[in-house]
Amino acid sequence: MDWRIVLLPVLATMLASQAAAELRYTTVYKDHVVHGSTPGELYQDMIAHPIMDPDDGPAFANITHDHTLTVKTAADGSACRVTDLAFTWSFVITLPKAADEKRMTPATGALWQAFVAKCRWHEEHRVAIFLDCGKAFLAKAAAMSGPASCAGLDSAVRRYVDAQYALCMKRQRAFGEQDAPLIAKLGLLTAARASH
Repeated sequence: MDWRIVLLPVLATMLASQAAAELRYTTVYKDHVVHGSTPGELYQDMIAHPIMDPDDGPAFANITHDHTLTVKTAADGSACRVTDLAFTWSFVITLPKAADEKRMTPATGALWQAFVAKCRWHEEHRVAIFLDCGKAFLAKAAAMSGPASCAGLDSAVRRYVDAQYALCMKRQRAFGEQDAPLIAKLGLLTAARASH
């Protein structure tokens, strides 16, 4: 497999209260090889050997992700505040890659390129949704405070982030459902269905 790693710089550094909330991410691109030189062959190979998405099952392309959260708190006068908050996301985007693109006709090649471009846009838009969510919930989490003893503030911040993360996943699923019909209408898939 051809792996390409894109390490992206810090997306944003936000100041909220006394805490610096830092959102970082990396994106790794992975190829999923597809065999065939006609729309029908390409489609059949993708159906027979799909990318297995851990959340949604068989897919033409997908994104997987993991994250780490670091929280530091300290007493500040009569209250406890977040002094440092770092959230790091690790994304892996898997996209279809044709093994036999040189054997395709110009027309099929154009359909394939349009299909791959849409898959890339779809998965990169998912990254953008995650990062938009992250910026919002980190800014709010950084502003949280508690009793001067600091008991429970770390846990409260983590619970808040977990709850917001779950809402972000719902937003992801809604986007997937909205975009799925547009993917189904792509020229490559339409031509493949017409050939059978």
